[in-house]
Amino acid sequence: MTVTKIFGELSSALKNGAKPAAALNENGRKTARGAGYLLEDEAVAAVDVAIELGRPLLVSGEPGVGKTELGYAVARMLQIPDLYLHSVKSTSDAGELFYTYDALQRLRDSQLSKAGDVGDYIEFQAMGRAILSAHPRSAVAPLLRGKHAEGWDGNAAPRRSVVVIDEIDKAPKDFPNDLLHEIETMSFRVKEYPGNPTPETPSLDKIERSLRPLVVITSNEERQLPDAFLRRCVFHEIPFPDEKRLEAIVNAGLANRLQRMGVKIDGEPPKLGDGTAARLVDLTLKFRDAQPDKKPGIAEMMDAAALLVGAGSSDLAVVRPALVKLKRDGALFQDAMRMAAS
Repeated sequence: MTVTKIFGELSSALKNGAKPAAALNENGRKTARGAGYLLEDEAVAAVDVAIELGRPLLVSGEPGVGKTELGYAVARMLQIPDLYLHSVKSTSDAGELFYTYDALQRLRDSQLSKAGDVGDYIEFQAMGRAILSAHPRSAVAPLLRGKHAEGWDGNAAPRRSVVVIDEIDKAPKDFPNDLLHEIETMSFRVKEYPGNPTPETPSLDKIERSLRPLVVITSNEERQLPDAFLRRCVFHEIPFPDEKRLEAIVNAGLANRLQRMGVKIDGEPPKLGDGTAARLVDLTLKFRDAQPDKKPGIAEMMDAAALLVGAGSSDLAVVRPALVKLKRDGALFQDAMRMAAS
């Protein structure tokens, strides 16, 4: 028997020297997220397996290690221009990942005798938009009713997108299992279209393989996810990086962090002074080793680096507001400062 070796899409792009896309849209708006992200080999392998198997990628790790940013970085590297983010809440309903229906507004409009088509009260959300966009308009036209009949961005050719479902462990207990059928089939039904002859999107086999949405799901592991859900995911854990890796992350991601703060960068991207990145990393690790109640992650460390650039200083005392989140951790930070200075 001959087995064809899988050569992953992401690893192939990296091997061929692909550059991250400069432009990326998050829920229809430009975003700087994902630029400067350093992809680990293990993460690349996990993404490739998820793409090949057509399964969601479940990414775990402590807060601030870059789980959410991974989805943005993959979209940039694969030249996928659209990413849809769904931030899960404790009150989230699985159906809201596909669309929302404003029943209250429709009732009000009905009372004023100005109610339009039911489609006028439907808003397609992250997973719903990704699935619709992967099909030719003609294949999903029955779902594009009311205001969606004209001006739907699906007028363009079918396209691929990335969906990030952020912090799924915050959701109600049944949320993950309620997604199983729709994510497995890449199809969903609009139950408010009962008289519609085709109230659901075509099944997965109708989506061209190269256009299938890539789904990245993040978890802080605050609670155990259902076994049935875990079986249908490819799993990857992002460990907290070592000292050398953290310094590389600071140097690579500083410009992006400043842009997200609204800082306009002309010419060469700003950098920390000689040795300052290494000193910041050393301080961050010493503070983490002191076991504060709220350990600083990569996100906090990048905020600290941006503070140093903004202050035009190499004095690490200015980073305290970025690294210390709880009053009771202040003494531990001062101890870490003394150790870093010795």
